Amino acid sequence: MSAFRSSLASLCLGLCLSLSVTLPARADEDAVVGYETGDTQMNMAIGQARATYETVFIPAVRARSGSRFMLKTGIDTPANGLEHIWIAPISISAQKITGTLMNEPVHFKAHAGDEITFAPNQISDWSFRREGKLHGNYTTRVMLPDIPAEQAAKLRAQLAPLP
Repeated sequence: MSAFRSSLASLCLGLCLSLSVTLPARADEDAVVGYETGDTQMNMAIGQARATYETVFIPAVRARSGSRFMLKTGIDTPANGLEHIWIAPISISAQKITGTLMNEPVHFKAHAGDEITFAPNQISDWSFRREGKLHGNYTTRVMLPDIPAEQAAKLRAQLAPLP
């Protein structure tokens, strides 16, 4: 069975998730949390993020009604899983998204700051900041019970209600 791991900065399916989008943490300090590929809550969160990507995230980007726009994408790993990792988008089209890795990958060869390109159907989450609150972060919300209590409390205080 493949593990679903997530560093609050990258998400591993066998899934890995990552959290650095929300807290100013160094990539090497990001917690990595594992989830099974079939984890119902995590898969629902990814589904919600994908369902609201075109209706909430893209309009916010176009209107520039926020800051720190980020996407989380699932990248294939050598162990036949996925590592979900945050990227800062550079260009977005209907066919492909190009962005820079926000975190140091754990399960595939690349480095924070490297540019990657992926298809929109690989998006697993989105995030942006508006009026001091973090919008999106569906996978992050699922991860809250699995991260240190102090970090989870700080995140909960920053999260905006979901659309």
